[in-house]
Amino acid sequence: MNKPSASYRNPFDRLNRVKKRSAFLCTVLVAILPLGAGAETRIVETAGSGILIESTPARAKVFIDGIERGLTPLSLDGVLPGVHTFRAAKDWYNDWTAQVTVPARGLLEIFIDLSPATGTITVNITEEGGDFSGSARIFLNGVETEGREFDAPPGWRTVKVSAFGRQDAQKSVFVVRNEELVLDFDLKRAAFELGSARINRSRLNPAGGGAQGMLTVDFTVSAPGTGRFIVLNGNDDEVFSAPLGEFERTEQRFVWDGRDKNGNIPGDGVYKVIIEAEGAGGTHGAAQASAQFEVRIDSSLDEGPMSLASGLAGLFLVPVSDTGAGGTFQVEAGMVLGKPPGESRGFDTLPFYAGVSFSPVDRWQLAATVNIRPGRDTAVPAAAGSVKREIRKQSGFLPGAAALVSYGWVKGGFISALGIKSGLQLNAPFSWRLGRRFSLYAAPALLWTGGDGYPQEPAPRVVVSGGMLCRFPLVSAGLSALTVITPASGLEEFCRAALSGELRFTPPRSNLSIGLIAGGFFNSDDMGGYGGLSVCGLF
Repeated sequence: MNKPSASYRNPFDRLNRVKKRSAFLCTVLVAILPLGAGAETRIVETAGSGILIESTPARAKVFIDGIERGLTPLSLDGVLPGVHTFRAAKDWYNDWTAQVTVPARGLLEIFIDLSPATGTITVNITEEGGDFSGSARIFLNGVETEGREFDAPPGWRTVKVSAFGRQDAQKSVFVVRNEELVLDFDLKRAAFELGSARINRSRLNPAGGGAQGMLTVDFTVSAPGTGRFIVLNGNDDEVFSAPLGEFERTEQRFVWDGRDKNGNIPGDGVYKVIIEAEGAGGTHGAAQASAQFEVRIDSSLDEGPMSLASGLAGLFLVPVSDTGAGGTFQVEAGMVLGKPPGESRGFDTLPFYAGVSFSPVDRWQLAATVNIRPGRDTAVPAAAGSVKREIRKQSGFLPGAAALVSYGWVKGGFISALGIKSGLQLNAPFSWRLGRRFSLYAAPALLWTGGDGYPQEPAPRVVVSGGMLCRFPLVSAGLSALTVITPASGLEEFCRAALSGELRFTPPRSNLSIGLIAGGFFNSDDMGGYGGLSVCGLF
């Protein structure tokens, strides 16, 4: 009888191994179904030895066959092969329990996701002993819930019920895991009160477009009633008034466009803005309340949308001397198409910019911008920041003036695709307002720059920019131009210049503005153009 060769394998041995593996996998699949309340679990057998138990959250107690073995993450050796009862427990979480087959060989990894333990709170609402048919808001520890029945973590919790025209009711309760708690609230009628009155700005220019020429008054009332919005001039003569309607909710708002009862813009000066309110009577009482503010109408206030592409708030190529009212800020983002300076072809992909400006107090403005020009191999970033101090407002033939300091960085270059100039720049913007609609701007500057983004040149370059702007309530249009002179290079560098036009649309009573930008540049051996779209918000 021939002996089997060395490569021979008994087919019944392979069948037995398949049966054993199948039996183990079936055991694992059954084992991951928890016997108690729990969450998702994964059990994996890998190369190695022993048992590794991890949980989310960590530091859960682990019990095997009723014996505590430690806190997760936990590594164990010496657990006998076979079926064992595993349990994980942690305060404020549901226990996890499962029967797991421990193999004779291999590393058994158990990943446990514990579910938070909760109790249930049910809120019943009545009104002075009778049925409550109104709308109520329910808060659990200050966070509004959905519906009158909700889950809550175990422990001391605060439940508050708030309804318009009723006094707030609040209770502190102890929530027990997996138990239901029923809370009864009996709401009382609230007396009429006016509170939390505030305005969004203390200065406005009604001739400006969008929300920057609007005054918004926000206030709260505790019960139904009526009110009136009144504006008085310095002689206490009524300039404007309007009814506020019936109060049917707590939060109230009124927006004034800054115009008088005839639709005209009042003269510059300080005005009193008054909110007069009165309760509806009945069980709420007929109490009267009022709030008063002082507001300045200032036609010289120029808070229209400004371009932030170069980090110097103004038109696309020229900064302006205006800074806006204290507490206002603007955000802007845009993209352009075209050929950037110094490149032999157009943009590989759309370059974009994002900027923000902020006036912490009157006559001061901070601005910062980031430019990114993505390429096929690498992105070309640029960034700039500036501080501007408005020195004087325009009076007569004398222009408005400001002082501006900025610093920019352009990777591997002197100027970015969207106008950021690398190095330190000292700028003196001037502004002339010709009537209510038309303005002229000029801004000479000194720039210490370098070819790789840092100010390495000992002598400054001279940057001269100027522009004009025509502004209407909804639309503004502007032109700006810039030239850079390097005295050491003579007349050849004098020809480096750029020209840009922009058109902006600001919807009425809106904080958003949409802008279209187009322009071109040239120097002694290069020229190109660009066009794009920007969106900004003024607040």
